[in-house]
Amino acid sequence: MNEPTHRLPPGPRSELWQTLRYLRDPVGSILDLGRRHGDLFTLRSLGGAIVVASAPEAVRAIFSAEPDTFAPFAADAMAPVLGRGSVLLQHGAAHRRARKLMQPPFHGARMRAYGATMRDSARAHLEALPCGRRVPIEDVFRDISLDVIIRTIFGVSAGERVAACGRGVRDTIAAFGPLIATFRALQRDFAGFGPWARFRRLLGGVHDLLRQEIAARDPARPGDDILSLLVAARDESGAAMDEQEIVEQLFTMVIAGHETTATALAWAVDELLRQPELLGGLGEELRPLGGDPDRIAQSPLLDAVCAETLRLHPLIPLVSRKLLRPFEVGGHLLPAGTGLGACLLLVHLREARYPEPLRFRPQRFLGGKHPPPHEYLPFGGGARRCLGAAFALHEMKVVLATLILEFELELAAAPARTGVRAATIGPKGGVPVVRRR
Repeated sequence: MNEPTHRLPPGPRSELWQTLRYLRDPVGSILDLGRRHGDLFTLRSLGGAIVVASAPEAVRAIFSAEPDTFAPFAADAMAPVLGRGSVLLQHGAAHRRARKLMQPPFHGARMRAYGATMRDSARAHLEALPCGRRVPIEDVFRDISLDVIIRTIFGVSAGERVAACGRGVRDTIAAFGPLIATFRALQRDFAGFGPWARFRRLLGGVHDLLRQEIAARDPARPGDDILSLLVAARDESGAAMDEQEIVEQLFTMVIAGHETTATALAWAVDELLRQPELLGGLGEELRPLGGDPDRIAQSPLLDAVCAETLRLHPLIPLVSRKLLRPFEVGGHLLPAGTGLGACLLLVHLREARYPEPLRFRPQRFLGGKHPPPHEYLPFGGGARRCLGAAFALHEMKVVLATLILEFELELAAAPARTGVRAATIGPKGGVPVVRRR
């Protein structure tokens, strides 16, 4: 048996060039790295060096490792945005406590309490689309996703209050662009001027809105919204989350769930409208269900369409960690402090598991054919798998079904290319469509 090498795997050397390549063409640059360097390589960028793995056995080793092996990657860069108490930036005992407190509101069974809100929000926003005018459908899905977050997570229902929260969150997210996220030198105040100062002012406004909602909750009488359940949650010692922790967890939910769900829906529409037979078959399966969110969620073909969308278009191409102790992967013994990531994009495009991997073929997920977790991981894996996975998938199904059953769209552009957002990737141009009726 060969001894593991202590050298990092080979990879591109230029940090600046690789960063610029990724910003210009995220999917193409990653696929090229996989072709040139194989299943394990070191990616050097301005965000730091990461050892990237895509072989199934390596991915399984990463996500089945003892959770305390890792800490979040680039936590210092994201802390000013999410807050140190964010579940995405915690590790060890603090992370386990946060997940345990936050898990119950996102249990799959609770989706029944939110399905009608998701359907009604989708219907209202899609109905407002003007007929015959070209509109980026991803923008509409962002509005739907944000409306759902405000109503089901924040628990805000009054019209003026919903609008105020929506404006605050929307402006704050828009102010945090890919340049600020990539180049940490821009994360400076500059005496109150510049994009970072503006972002921090907007973020403070959103935090104030959330504190007002927290103050209005009675822990003894929690409502159905997720904020109320977090206020009422207690850990094993009987302690509650303090106000700042709840604020940071709520804003994390916005960042993690707002754009990602909208982007997945936009990719699904882009793919479905290019396959009329598939779209027609999906409509036939959904029509007898009468728009009932619970029944819609059980549609096999809709489930397969969503699964294939998330396979072909992973929203985060690379799930990264920082090693707290040495770790062996692919014949390399990586030292503590090394960045290590599972490349979802390369995992999802492995031809051995997914024949014709670049084709949109939902049929590959029908008949109970879901692959093992280490070969299909749109929501990550292991102890840090996305808490809101069930929520996001349910919303995706309900919104997509509402669109298919009640509205007629056609594409107004060629197939979308992928562009870089602050923390995710998505279709450039937002998938322009035209509503026909």
